[in-house]
Amino acid sequence: MGALTSGLALLASPSVIGLMFLGALLGAFVGLIPGLGGAVLLTLLLPFLFHLPVAEGVALIVSAHAGIYFSGSATAILINSPGAPECAATTLDGYPMSQKNRAAEALGISAMATALGGVCGVFGLIAFVPAMGAIITVLKPASFMLLAAFAIILIGKLQSASVTKGILSGLWGMMISFVGYDPSTGLQRFGYGQLSLYNGVNIVAVALGLFAFGRMFYLYGTNRAIAEVGPTAMGERIGGQVFHGVAEVLRRPVQVLRASIVGFIAGLIPGVGGVAANFVSYAQARATSKRRNEFGTGVPEGVIAPEASNLAKEAASYVPLIALGIPGTVGSAVILSAFTILGLAPGPSMVTQHEPVIYLVAAVLLLTGFLASGLGLSVARHLALITTVRGALMAPFVIVLGIVGTWAATTNFIQLDVLIGIGVVGLAMLRLGYSLPAAIIGFLLGSVFEHNLTLTEQVSGWSFLKQPLPDFLLLLVVLSIFSTPLFRAVKRRFSKARNTDLGEAGSVNVGAPVESRLSPVGGEVKFFRRPGSYFEVTVDAVWVIGSAVYWVTAIGYPTVSRTVPILVSSAAFLLGIVQLCSNFVVSLQRFTYGLRKNEGGHTAGRVVVANVVVGSRAEYRREFRIILWTIAMLVGIWLIGLLIAIPLGILVYFFVLDRGSWRRAVISGVLMYLIIYIVFVRLLATQLPHGIL
Repeated sequence: MGALTSGLALLASPSVIGLMFLGALLGAFVGLIPGLGGAVLLTLLLPFLFHLPVAEGVALIVSAHAGIYFSGSATAILINSPGAPECAATTLDGYPMSQKNRAAEALGISAMATALGGVCGVFGLIAFVPAMGAIITVLKPASFMLLAAFAIILIGKLQSASVTKGILSGLWGMMISFVGYDPSTGLQRFGYGQLSLYNGVNIVAVALGLFAFGRMFYLYGTNRAIAEVGPTAMGERIGGQVFHGVAEVLRRPVQVLRASIVGFIAGLIPGVGGVAANFVSYAQARATSKRRNEFGTGVPEGVIAPEASNLAKEAASYVPLIALGIPGTVGSAVILSAFTILGLAPGPSMVTQHEPVIYLVAAVLLLTGFLASGLGLSVARHLALITTVRGALMAPFVIVLGIVGTWAATTNFIQLDVLIGIGVVGLAMLRLGYSLPAAIIGFLLGSVFEHNLTLTEQVSGWSFLKQPLPDFLLLLVVLSIFSTPLFRAVKRRFSKARNTDLGEAGSVNVGAPVESRLSPVGGEVKFFRRPGSYFEVTVDAVWVIGSAVYWVTAIGYPTVSRTVPILVSSAAFLLGIVQLCSNFVVSLQRFTYGLRKNEGGHTAGRVVVANVVVGSRAEYRREFRIILWTIAMLVGIWLIGLLIAIPLGILVYFFVLDRGSWRRAVISGVLMYLIIYIVFVRLLATQLPHGIL
């Protein structure tokens, strides 16, 4: 009780409160800039900590860390571009809510769920610190490895109706994660001579490429707004929608508590928490909901779950950080450096010698959650109007901010190339019904899987199967892979039995396998068929060829460095063969296509099996044009520098691609120049590229 009182006494200082407010404001501001991310802000704040006392420094760095999550979720809801990678799960139902003219309601849900989740997380932090040392030692490398595999496979099946496409998405993310140096040997892998890739592909480039660039290319192609409604009509009811979202959260205390607990537990596991915690919370909400088939189309439960886990999992990440000195997320890794600068030594000594500081951390997390959410609610009605903007008007600004944000995070031209390349991949995955969440989770957990598999081989080998916890996790992995075909087989058998009993053998079964839906009415199911999309055949062929090339490259590395990449690329190759053959063999389509399912509430184009969104030739031509414009922007930055190329690129965009007025083009170019100069050059002291000319 004495330590708790001392910790709260530290918070009573006006300087501590002032710096907590400043940190929350900085976090909220940075969260609105896609790609910049909380880790960049925390890194920029580190030099200031040398001149601050312990309490003030802790208040500043912890509040900045917590303040980013609501505003990061706001961009995820409004433009499908998470302000921080941890907010990516919110796009699954938050963005479809925006498309249904419910953006303000989604923002209200996000704000309240984040604040309440922070309360649960803070109580968990206080309760778990004394016992964390004993708990964390129970998890061995084999358990970490299987947990990572389970998370990748489970999340791969959330959005994609196709088993193979969901798992292939996760495998692709894992293969990207192996680019760069191998921690075991220091050998650079899959860099093909590019020293700039020695540290691997940056998470900012992957998250923005998949979620922001791919969606912006798509929105420009369809040439429509996120929400098909006029600003006047939206403005009439937007205030009420915000508070309707708050009330929606308050009506579901059990779901908030459950998501917070799941997020907290996932956040306790170093390396597996972070982004994975939000997706795991989303998965449990979907699995326990009576509306599970509506998830991904814009249901409030799909926003409550990841948002309630946001601050809960961040609070959990402080447990291994404080008790063992082990950071569980990227942000907590920077905070570990901050604690060191402030003279705190995370580990058992911090628990015994600086216990009041732990309660200060908990109090700052709690207050910042409500402060940032309150700020967000006050501007939610204005932020929601973004969804009425036509996609073609929004795309250049999001793309430019993504490019600048990625540069600020990496200062590496190769990462900008990767950003655009992954954006193109994200567009193809969006069109063909692959799982974007599985791809980013595979990327984040690929290194966790490899590291722990290597440790398992070195320490215990196959004897880990004699332990109950790894056996249970292995069973979950196997069931997660085969659950969909098994469920369909059982459902089909019971449906046939029921129809026979009722004398309705000829009735239409809603849960029928996909081949019956693809066959002509009244006709028999054929074994072979002509491919429905040659674009999909091409992409499937690229999967097979790319996996084979990856395998051939991996085989040339030493044994320790090649084992996991070979396993992953072999699995991708085999699944790619199945996916490719399913374009011609009807019987394979129950695994590769799945059942018909609407894609996030879209009305443009037509939606066919496995969320494949088919567009017109005009849409494809527009997508090709904006991709060329983005590449031209990158070439311009390389030649004449970012501060010159960006305004010129904006002028070209509005004159040529959007065919707008000269006034709009000039105002947009000047506005973007001022934003980049004031925010990145003056405030954040970012060294922008000047070009080679």
